[in-house]
Amino acid sequence: MIIWSFGHTMRLSWGLGLLALLLTGCWDRSEVNDLALITGAAIDKHDNKTIELTVQIFVPRGSSNISMDNGLKGSGGSSQSSYVKSAVGVNLADALSHLQEKLPRKLFWGHAEVIIFGEAIARSGIRDDLDYFMRAPQPRERAYMYVSKGEARNILELNTKLERNTAESLREISKSKLTLSVTLADLAQMLGSGSHAAALPYMELTAPLSLNNPDKSESFINATAIFKNDKMIGKIDDSTTRGALWLRNEIKQAVVTVVPEGTEGTVSANLIKSKTTLEPIIENGKWRMNVWIHTEDDALQNTTKLNLVEDPNAVKTVEKALNDDIENRVRSALDKVQHDLQADIFGFAGEFHRAYPKEWKKNQQRWDELFPTVEVAIHSDAKMLRPGLSSIRATQPE
Repeated sequence: MIIWSFGHTMRLSWGLGLLALLLTGCWDRSEVNDLALITGAAIDKHDNKTIELTVQIFVPRGSSNISMDNGLKGSGGSSQSSYVKSAVGVNLADALSHLQEKLPRKLFWGHAEVIIFGEAIARSGIRDDLDYFMRAPQPRERAYMYVSKGEARNILELNTKLERNTAESLREISKSKLTLSVTLADLAQMLGSGSHAAALPYMELTAPLSLNNPDKSESFINATAIFKNDKMIGKIDDSTTRGALWLRNEIKQAVVTVVPEGTEGTVSANLIKSKTTLEPIIENGKWRMNVWIHTEDDALQNTTKLNLVEDPNAVKTVEKALNDDIENRVRSALDKVQHDLQADIFGFAGEFHRAYPKEWKKNQQRWDELFPTVEVAIHSDAKMLRPGLSSIRATQPE
């Protein structure tokens, strides 16, 4: 038999009471009905002293009949699954506070999928804006980053056909890995690295199909914006971007079309697997980089008379054409980025740092001077694993 004393019982009651106070649960909860969910944000330069923040806010289906007469700019077609609102401030935090004054619900960054910088503010510097996104608790470090030609808010205001809004469209483009894909965390890491350089996908709206058929849905020309010390210093086109992706080991999906030597027609190969390895070398005071690129491909379409099924030499001819195409694209990216813009977006600084820590420590302050002088040797090894089962073109009579 256990006999409890009165004093022991009182102490136990007080202890349970204190424990209950610690388990009060969601004392700072926010109901979803009280939140304005931001799905995308655009940052533009308003004047020399202020910026304009534009947010795309998700509208629940039950509220999709909101009238455009209320000053809401629809995005997402007739369903109006989102709308955009803007405010001006001296910085992001200030603009956000002014924007909050215009809305009945509390703005919430937790669902923001994309952040777009207008080119004007990208060229003037984005470090202060990154400071806000990295300090504030709500913005997602996995949000995808973009730069747009002209005003970034125009991207958020585009109509969409396949997705609910432009933020979802851009998220799916980034996830596809067909073009450069950079998150907020990636951008902060690149600018904080030894190279102090970064690359972001650059969007330019395409022209209308015709005067009688202006296409107002999302339609972009993809390129890459190059940053150095948080400021955009230039851009490279879509073809050169492919070469940069090879160097960064970030190309996951691609269809490469080549013209094999000595033939008429083309061969299109579907990329199955790709791996790029960087090998830094320092010898006799010279800094060199070996780039090893290995790809595995399928023959997707063959409009030449090469018999890829039965002739091994034909396969080697196509593989050589693939290697030449890869090397030309990589060399084009090097010529533009390494020699013209002189911004190390390829991660060469990190490779030398890891391989030669002592030499790097002595020369890291001179990296901007050293990077353009690094000799780069490109070694491409494309393998046609599955040439296909059809040889119709090769067996056609003359």
